Amino acid sequence: MKQKQRFSKYFSRNDLIQVELYSFESVKALIRSVLEPIAKNNTPSVVFSYFEKIVGIDSLIRRIEYSKNIILKTFNDYEFEKFDIEKIGFVVLNSRRYNCAFLFRGVDDKYEIYLKINSKLVFEVYETLKSSFLVNYDEKFYEYRPERRENDLMNEAVLNLVNQLNESYKESEYNLKIQQNYETINETNKNLRNEIYQGVRQVAHEIKNQLSILDIYSRIFEKKTNDTKTIEPIKKSIQLIKSQLELFKNLDLVNLCEKNIKEIIQESIKTYSLILKEKNNKIILVDEIADIEANGFVDSEKFLIILNNIIKNAHDSTENDNIIIKIEQIDTKIKISIINHGKPIEKDNQAKIFNQGFTTKKDGWGVGLSVCKKYIDSQFGVLELEKSDEKETIFALFVPCAKVR
Repeated sequence: MKQKQRFSKYFSRNDLIQVELYSFESVKALIRSVLEPIAKNNTPSVVFSYFEKIVGIDSLIRRIEYSKNIILKTFNDYEFEKFDIEKIGFVVLNSRRYNCAFLFRGVDDKYEIYLKINSKLVFEVYETLKSSFLVNYDEKFYEYRPERRENDLMNEAVLNLVNQLNESYKESEYNLKIQQNYETINETNKNLRNEIYQGVRQVAHEIKNQLSILDIYSRIFEKKTNDTKTIEPIKKSIQLIKSQLELFKNLDLVNLCEKNIKEIIQESIKTYSLILKEKNNKIILVDEIADIEANGFVDSEKFLIILNNIIKNAHDSTENDNIIIKIEQIDTKIKISIINHGKPIEKDNQAKIFNQGFTTKKDGWGVGLSVCKKYIDSQFGVLELEKSDEKETIFALFVPCAKVR
């Protein structure tokens, strides 16, 4: 209350309202909101201002200075005897369209704001302020008389807008603190995570050794039987597992390149061509995109893993079925729909299927779809369950187009 009494020493009118404390960003936004219209329209007017700092609005001030019809006086310490209230700033604007008195003062890196628009009170504020001017500017200031003198609704509307803006800044500051706390926790647990990762890398190294043995014997098998068709999916699976294990060297590694999505889909279909026969399933490719538009920005290996996972899930949930893979362009995205007509996903489970650890399979680990979601997010894509009912289940993949119509 002491601060309000000190301010009211100069501005005692009840309708000069004191509001809560605001951030400097909110103050800048309010300054811009009252000055931008006259700068944009080069409106004949006079503006008096005093700022301790104008970072973020200096370009606007220069625009007003260069405007032919606007008289701008930005006071400095030599032209203005400061009030005994510390850190005061103001913008007082007068024109034929509207006038404004906007005062603010710093309080512990926040600001109290006083504002009036389209009101005769602006003149009272000017009369109070001019007692601290070293030069009389009455002739310039009173040259303009706005067409409207009172508009309390306008005052209230602007203050409400600033309140909402300030709430947004508060939320941003809160989110920043949360992020900083999160980073602190991460740093605290860094050693523990490093130990876990080191253990995982050791296991990955042993798996790679065993994969090398499998790779050697697969080549021997291929050479002896000359059965390339059977051995090719095995070799591809070995290669994909190896690429997965490489991720433990750099868990955030994403290699985004322009790739033909049709070619990756064909590779996935080829991988599952023999497996699908076990349940008499087939894949039908519905191609609704031109070859030149089928290039997208993806990590081809991770994207192939995503496709393989979703096709495998479709195969596991149906039999004697035509599994449809449809590719089309939707705005700036390539959409790949994977559709099966088997058992639907229960409604209670549909919102959980991308959660890590969630599974409905007896022998499932609950990592397949969660990994797919993580991979597609890292490629600026989208993976979603579009629908699942008695008629069909549709998983939709969206990836950025390299060529846009």
